[in-house]
Amino acid sequence: MSARRYALFAALALLVSFVASNLIVNSWFRSWRLDLTENQLYSISQGTRQTLRDLSEPVQLTLYYSRDAARAAPQLQTYASRVREMLQTFQAQSGGKVRFSEVNVEPFTEAEDAAAEAGIQPLRLFEGADPVYFGLTGANAIDDSRTIPVFDPQREPFLEYEITRLIFELENPSRTRVALITSLPIDPAAAADPTFGASAQSVFAVEMGRLLDVTRLAPDFIAIPADADVLAIVHPGALSPQQLFAIDQFILRKGRAFIALDPASLTAQQSGGGFDPFSPVAPMPTSSTLGPLLGAWGVTMAPSVVLDGEGALPVQVQDPVTGQTGQAPQPLFFQIPAERLDREDLMTAWLRRGINFGLAGGLTYTRKDGVEIQPLARTSGRTMRLPSEQALMRPSPMDINAMWPSSGGRVETIALRLSGQLTSAYPEGRPADPAPEAAEAGAAPVEPETEEAAPPLTQSAVPAQIVIVSDVDFLADDFYVDPQSGATAADNAAFALNAIDVLGGSDALVSLRSRAPAQRRMELVEDMERDAQRRIESRQQELEADLQQTQARLEQLQARGRGSGFFAGDLGAELTPEEQQEVDRFRTREGEIRTELRGLVRDLRGDIDRLQAIVLFINVWLAPLLIAGAGLFLFWRRQRRGSARS
Repeated sequence: MSARRYALFAALALLVSFVASNLIVNSWFRSWRLDLTENQLYSISQGTRQTLRDLSEPVQLTLYYSRDAARAAPQLQTYASRVREMLQTFQAQSGGKVRFSEVNVEPFTEAEDAAAEAGIQPLRLFEGADPVYFGLTGANAIDDSRTIPVFDPQREPFLEYEITRLIFELENPSRTRVALITSLPIDPAAAADPTFGASAQSVFAVEMGRLLDVTRLAPDFIAIPADADVLAIVHPGALSPQQLFAIDQFILRKGRAFIALDPASLTAQQSGGGFDPFSPVAPMPTSSTLGPLLGAWGVTMAPSVVLDGEGALPVQVQDPVTGQTGQAPQPLFFQIPAERLDREDLMTAWLRRGINFGLAGGLTYTRKDGVEIQPLARTSGRTMRLPSEQALMRPSPMDINAMWPSSGGRVETIALRLSGQLTSAYPEGRPADPAPEAAEAGAAPVEPETEEAAPPLTQSAVPAQIVIVSDVDFLADDFYVDPQSGATAADNAAFALNAIDVLGGSDALVSLRSRAPAQRRMELVEDMERDAQRRIESRQQELEADLQQTQARLEQLQARGRGSGFFAGDLGAELTPEEQQEVDRFRTREGEIRTELRGLVRDLRGDIDRLQAIVLFINVWLAPLLIAGAGLFLFWRRQRRGSARS
């Protein structure tokens, strides 16, 4: 065989091997991925893998996306690629249980009708543009369906959670069942019942009844329904040892609880000293606690109120000197802005408007083996504490400022998430039943609806996930709802509902956290821009100082009788030589500074352009040049060796 024919056959064999190897890898090793990105953008979390493994039937995911209409928005196109790749990863890791398809939605087609029927919300990039459909639907074998109406690029860190949540809901279509313990007039079932209406209920209660299956427990409950997914405790009354034991056992068995306590509740106080449903002869308590349970978990809430001077909300006050009415910041009521919320936990990471609190307590905690505590909401460092009784008297902002310490203060935790293995606050078992006299006074028999036969637990059967908030007033409409429009000004209810919703998911779903965005920050460019901005602001401040000095000199000339009167209001007067000199001096100085500012901006753009050129050279040209250089070096070396042999 000639050398030419041999080379031809070898090339053909290599081509066939290349095609065959690609087909084999694509068929047999489709689920194998090597993710070398810094933030693991193309990998899914262990919780998602567990959700996919637990699927009992196939799930069909359909992405509706308007390719042509989205070309006018490059950012949307980039995010669409990110969503598509994430869905392909779900399909590859599911072992055939997740099937993914994409529909290109074009105007006036059956695909557009199908997208609209599926609940996908159209976007219009500008007036007159074709609608952009960008959403996802999922369906299981019995035609249950769930929809993500639109993918928002701003919510990219929660992309994996949203898709996993959709798949979980297809596998578990029933609503989250919540057992509610409260002494406040919160009745989600009544709020969701159209025959009663929701006018007497808060926005939180209405939304809770709409989204969740809530059972409010009777004041004399002894046990908690075994089929409840989450236990919600919102400002309970005085709980008996038997009731505390029931809570303890539920958390050890199910491990899911949202708890809102308060050292000084305005909502309870404003109920007019109404009767406590837990004790008809006693007024509704203004403070709430869970007794030994918090201590067993390593958490403490002191009977005092936290005041935050930096986040203080404005209130109407009357000046004690002038008698005039105005606004002043009230540290008893404060907002924790979004940047002081946990930006990784799914319960708080997507909140953007902050949370308003009132007469909140402070949570402290000690580390215990097997228990992880993560603060969700924290105050600024400019804080002080006030006794609960004094805080309920609502001292004025002026009185609080008078007693505010000149130094001190610390960052306080208002909400936290507790995870891990807990131990029982009742290691010796169920507390003894009350004496017969107490039973006749109001104690109820054991409720037959729960699993009372189950032996008491001393350790967690499943890892606990508990959210504890040291305030209940934040759920009242007065703290975040506009009474005129009904619009919400803060994420108070959103935080509580999101926390309960996340807790209602599976262990795998609860373990998910927000992910790093695909678009990484250009830190060097941002540092350059910040440095230039500081220099610009510094020069602008110098210009403003020169302007103030010029105005002061002109006022001095006017006061000495050497001014024209122009700057005193006589617009028809001619400037004196001294005034004209001051004005000309300021204009010259203004021109010099403006020229310097333009130079700063020009230098910044030049620095960014040079950086861009360097990055472009490294990414586009450096590797080919290095390879070409290496090739030329090897060629030269081989030629040199050949010359030496000859």
